[in-house]
Amino acid sequence: MYCETPIPGLGTLWISSPAEGATTISADGCADIILRDDQLIVAGPSTRWLLARGSEQHPTVGLRFFPGLAGAGLGIDAFELRDRILPAQGLLPAALAERGERALRALLGAAESPAARGPQEGPTSGAPDLSRAAESRYAGRLRDAARAVPRELALHSEARRLRWVDEVRAAALRAEPLPRLARRLGYSERQLRRRMLQTFGYGYASLRRVLRAERARDLILRGAPLATAASLAGYADQSHMAREFGRVIGAAPAQLAAASGSSGA
Repeated sequence: MYCETPIPGLGTLWISSPAEGATTISADGCADIILRDDQLIVAGPSTRWLLARGSEQHPTVGLRFFPGLAGAGLGIDAFELRDRILPAQGLLPAALAERGERALRALLGAAESPAARGPQEGPTSGAPDLSRAAESRYAGRLRDAARAVPRELALHSEARRLRWVDEVRAAALRAEPLPRLARRLGYSERQLRRRMLQTFGYGYASLRRVLRAERARDLILRGAPLATAASLAGYADQSHMAREFGRVIGAAPAQLAAASGSSGA
């Protein structure tokens, strides 16, 4: 089971139930601060898919920052973390790591409370009930925690000073050329790239690549033919999509279409 809830202007708070083995995580351009197996870790801004494991014994909880807020959210240059998963200790500023861990532990404690766990399968069962009722309880705990997280991490004021990242994300979604975007924001192309490396963790081309793949994935999952998905997502052609899609999503377009029950024709 996986639940998430948005935190306006900041990102997404999420929780996943215990699970065995590793899971394919598609790139989304975001960075996360995660509490897993009693350890605080940081997943840097992702530009390619990766395999990640959860906890086999306890829920895993995390805060995912919107693309472009990783630098402000984590207190370091985001480029240092791109496509990496690292322990938070010694990496993040100590005060921020302490506040983040406190907020996530509070959510984990709420999720593991008897009220959140719900009825057990038997007298010796240690696994939470994963029924719709349990999912609803988890979602409620998330919403309650989401109201406290910005205050705990003291990030809203910093996020407000980064309004330009909204402009960059919107420009990437509509495929605005980099030179035009840089001029509109009052930067040279080199200056914009430097600022993006600090805040996003990657450049404009990488952001567009991730957003294209996400758009194509959504279209394919809704049953769009592969050629149509490629065109609407902004690829030059289906071959262009095939080259980029797997690196970002972790599966070929045809594989995703088959798994979703779409012919992809």
